[in-house]
Amino acid sequence: MVLNSGSVALTGPAKGPARLTPSRQGGRQARWALLLAVAALVLRLVTIGALRAWERPNAIEHKAIAISLLKGLGFSFGSFGYFGPTSVQSPTYPLLLAALFGCFGADSAAAYVAAMVLNAVLGAVCVYLTWRLALALGAEQKVAIIAAGATAIWPSQVYGVTHVQAVTMITAGVLATMILWRRARESGQLQPWLWFCLVGTLTALTEPVLLPPMAFSGVLVLLWREWSWRVRLRNALALFLCACLVLGPWSLRNRLVHGVWVPVKNTFWTNVWKGNNDSATGTDRLPLSAEIRWRLCKEALCFRDRSMRQMDETDPRPYSVLTEEQMRRLQGQTETARERVFKEYATSWIRSHPLAYARLCVIRLIKTLWMDWDNPKSFSILFILARTLLLVLSICGLLSAWRARWALGFPLMVVGLCLLTYVLTITAGRFALTFEPLQLCFASHFAAGFAVRCGGAVRWRGD
Repeated sequence: MVLNSGSVALTGPAKGPARLTPSRQGGRQARWALLLAVAALVLRLVTIGALRAWERPNAIEHKAIAISLLKGLGFSFGSFGYFGPTSVQSPTYPLLLAALFGCFGADSAAAYVAAMVLNAVLGAVCVYLTWRLALALGAEQKVAIIAAGATAIWPSQVYGVTHVQAVTMITAGVLATMILWRRARESGQLQPWLWFCLVGTLTALTEPVLLPPMAFSGVLVLLWREWSWRVRLRNALALFLCACLVLGPWSLRNRLVHGVWVPVKNTFWTNVWKGNNDSATGTDRLPLSAEIRWRLCKEALCFRDRSMRQMDETDPRPYSVLTEEQMRRLQGQTETARERVFKEYATSWIRSHPLAYARLCVIRLIKTLWMDWDNPKSFSILFILARTLLLVLSICGLLSAWRARWALGFPLMVVGLCLLTYVLTITAGRFALTFEPLQLCFASHFAAGFAVRCGGAVRWRGD
């Protein structure tokens, strides 16, 4: 029996069933992808229960905003002695969390479990979407299945659902956006393009770092010679209108409550300052003390999630390095006023410390591609090995996928613009999780090719 290179047909003895059609082969692979998604869901649910993750949900600002919504105070948040309308977070996840608080109780274990279960479901969806993305990029079926299986069990993807945050939702949105872009480009029809516009803008509303890639995709559409000018203009207009419908209401709300136009979040310069000051590490964290680092290194071989989360919650944040004079300028100020102050702090520091800023940019690049060594949750041997292996294999896989003429233009544009934003401003360990499924597609391509070459070498020696 022989399996051809494209996994399209099986040939066997003339007496038996002779051929498996491409549609049946694709259907079988789809069933495998769905089974992997179900297995991923089970693994994530077991992880949530085993870690009792609802006891330390790490809901950051989402929790306070959701409670404000339930109390009838609107989308509000308090910081630096001021409480009022906020854009410290995008609206998607706080609204979702508020709905769960309303159903299961504010700040309750049941609500956090529901949020994590929803994350687990989205994580399972990511597994299926990884399979679809690999095929859309040009992978063989076996490579796509390997990528989906790797996403199902990858430690950081599994662990990510145990935090009441939007990272898994964003990952699913990014994967769907990349798939829909490829489908819209191949078909040239309006319907898949409209789906791309809707999913892409909703994902950008949830994570504003995706605003530049979505805007640039509108430019790419106008430059696409494979489409007629009528189709190009139609699609560009559709993207613009969809952005107005999805992002417009929130931007208008921000204009009314803040007095300035804010597309999604109102914390850009605040975050830039967090990543660029005398005590900055490139992320929103201060350097770990020698005592805590030594303790974490000793425990790296053990996965003590509760201990890591406790140290993460008590770890000092950049605001603690502000001087008394700087704090006086920030106290009681609105978010818009604080943004102006932090812009002054950040830009003046960068201008006066160009070499230190360049060094932090390099550190941010390494931390995004590899791991954040100033984050207590990174000190797990499982996480370190997984991120190291993924970095090496994905680089090798990207090169081999490039030689195999995969459709890499749009995914690399999205990742490149996001990575550039992180490098120039601020990064965090969770930012890298969004692009891990794409990396696993590259890694699976390299691993499958390497296994075939090794198998061929073994057979050659045997002959």
